[in-house]
Parts: sequence; C-alpha cells; structure tokens
Amino acid sequence: MESSLSEFLLSGFKLSLIGMGIVFMFLSLLVWIINITSKILQKYSLEPQELPGYRGLGATAESEDAEIVAAISAAIQWYRYR
Repeated sequence: MESSLSEFLLSGFKLSLIGMGIVFMFLSLLVWIINITSKILQKYSLEPQELPGYRGLGATAESEDAEIVAAISAAIQWYRYR
C-alpha cells in the first residue's frame, strides 16, 4: 500500500488535534480541581489570629530596627567565620 503525502499530512493533523484536545481537557480538569479545592479550603479554614506583640508592618520602632540589623549582622558574621 502506498500512501500519499496528503494522507500523511491529514493523519498527522488528526493526531495533533487529538493530542491538543487531550491536553486541553486535562488542563481544564486540573484548573477545575484546584478551584474546587480552594473553595473547600476557604470554607473550612480558620481565621488568621493576631500574634501577641505584633503591631503590623508600619509600626516598627527605630530601636527595634536597630536590634534586627544587629541580629542579622551577627548571624552573617557567625556564618562567615564558623
């Protein structure tokens, strides 16, 4: 049996359409499952609790900033010279 070029191209086109369709279906299913999981987790998740002593991002004092910088500097120095 001898197949012509057009038959090969047609079968390749069909195969690529089937492959892209399968990938599209799988990705759509994956997005759907992730959305359902997200909704379920939001429904049953606990509300975030405020940590004691936490004042938010904008409420840090300069003395605390200096302490943090000192702690980071000490950790870097310890790491370099251990």
